[in-house]
Amino acid sequence: MHIQPDYHKAWINRGSAAKKSTSRGPFLANLSLIAKQNPELNKRGYEGALVSFRQGLKYVHKNTQPESWGVLHQNIGIAHYDHWKYRQRENAQYWKDAINEYNKAYKTLKDFPERHLDLLQGFIRAYLDFGTRQKRVEAEKFKKEAWNIFQDLLEKQINDNQKSLFSLKYAWLGQLTVDINLQKGELIKAWEIAEREKNACLTWLLSGWATEIDSPSYKKIQKVLTPSTAIIYWHISPNSLNTFILKHELEAPIVKQDLGRSKDQLKEWVKNWNREYEEQNTSWQNNLSENLQELKDILQIDAIVEELTSITNLILIPHQELHLLPLNFLFPYDFTITYLPCAQLALNPTKTKFSLTKDDKIFSLECPANLDFAEMESEIICQIFSHSNRISGEKATEETVKTELSQPHELFHFTGHGYYDFNSPKDSALQLIDEEKLTLEKILQIPLPEKSYKIVTLSACETALTGTQSITTEYVGLVSGFMRWGTAYVLSTQWIVEDAPNALVIIQFYRLLLEDNSITPPLALAKATQWLRELTFEELKNYYHGLQTEFPDMKDEIHGLLRHQRNIVLMRKQSGEKTIC
Repeated sequence: MHIQPDYHKAWINRGSAAKKSTSRGPFLANLSLIAKQNPELNKRGYEGALVSFRQGLKYVHKNTQPESWGVLHQNIGIAHYDHWKYRQRENAQYWKDAINEYNKAYKTLKDFPERHLDLLQGFIRAYLDFGTRQKRVEAEKFKKEAWNIFQDLLEKQINDNQKSLFSLKYAWLGQLTVDINLQKGELIKAWEIAEREKNACLTWLLSGWATEIDSPSYKKIQKVLTPSTAIIYWHISPNSLNTFILKHELEAPIVKQDLGRSKDQLKEWVKNWNREYEEQNTSWQNNLSENLQELKDILQIDAIVEELTSITNLILIPHQELHLLPLNFLFPYDFTITYLPCAQLALNPTKTKFSLTKDDKIFSLECPANLDFAEMESEIICQIFSHSNRISGEKATEETVKTELSQPHELFHFTGHGYYDFNSPKDSALQLIDEEKLTLEKILQIPLPEKSYKIVTLSACETALTGTQSITTEYVGLVSGFMRWGTAYVLSTQWIVEDAPNALVIIQFYRLLLEDNSITPPLALAKATQWLRELTFEELKNYYHGLQTEFPDMKDEIHGLLRHQRNIVLMRKQSGEKTIC
């Protein structure tokens, strides 16, 4: 195995691999001629990374390869900075070594604009992370320099699509600006920048390039908050994880700042969570309670709850990968919880004047792919309402669905599968008949009916998963897309769930809304899930029987399914099981 000595990327890749490795592999080490010549290259971890990067500098020279030389020094700086953080920021010498290497890199990388920008991120992060006023002033200086370079490069992008992609790539600049303002104590400004950056990313991801971004002021959001409602607003930057708490008539947001390693702990937690889920083994379910407790600690939920005296309604506004997590389960059950992709959508007037009646029109799109309970769910919900429009099977084509969505319906109920496209969120889609699909981009192009949708339900949809890839800008999935389209409320599942309890919760959700005109969808969902948690086997058996009696016109197959479920419930009860779910 040979390395081209003057190829800087080979040394960077080798150093990165050594940094992640915990032990020397003797077989590969014996194959490496260069490691035989220099045994120091067999080191691993932090020391191993430094040896590889420094070895590269023996062959990559400043005068002949200025960009490569600068990048190697930058990577040495990153290794020092990461080690300083790993050592709990105890030894400032590692931090000083990082800055020293960044300064060396600056000598050449200032002539390569995008490399220059990446290096400036390192400076900003390091100076902010040190935590003193003097270092924060230095961070501001580098931020201004980065902003000027960013603007120059943005002007050189050849079209609007390139401008969107470029701005998303450097979203960290706005995120670190939030951190700077938090350190300065300018809490309102920090939150307003966070919200503007969030709305900008949502716009660029869904609609393309725009220079004018509609984003609310703190004062404007205050007007929609009541004494019993609070917004929990998370913000993640390359450096930190911070939480804003917005409450009625509060002069400025309450901020729960990063405890030091919260951002890194969250990154590692999400990585493990996604891996266990992807493997679809029992460890994900078995470790669920323990994992959620760990997440609760990372996010400082107990400290947040202490600030929520007299609050009964929570609006959760996650950031990045937090959108994918069951944050509502981290809070006590007595809170009624709603999610929003951004605070801007809290201003939607349909949320403040909600009512549902049996005369509301429902459009039911049914692509269940042999999900028996999904078919039962659709059948019952459509019988609950007086006016239903049902499409399934071969009729569920893209053109038909787009036409029906543009018609005046108050409700859209989808049973089937959806997926998230990480590389192009606007191509996330609902799966229709055969290979046809309805993408988020096409949904947003459908003219919204005069009576906009009160509720969109995405049932049995794995709507909030990205696999193992990391989100660094903003999560834009089917839910946030439908809300941006103009829907008042979206009800969806985040991951694969059992279809029986899923159907029961959704049916109960609609029943509660119709029984009590004063109830809101978030409260109806909270009551429906609480109902399922407390349901006994005897009550569930009677519930299935009640559905058969109440809806005698259902298909024979559904009546058969309900009879079968009653028998299963009876057997589970007789076997001594204690809980339904």
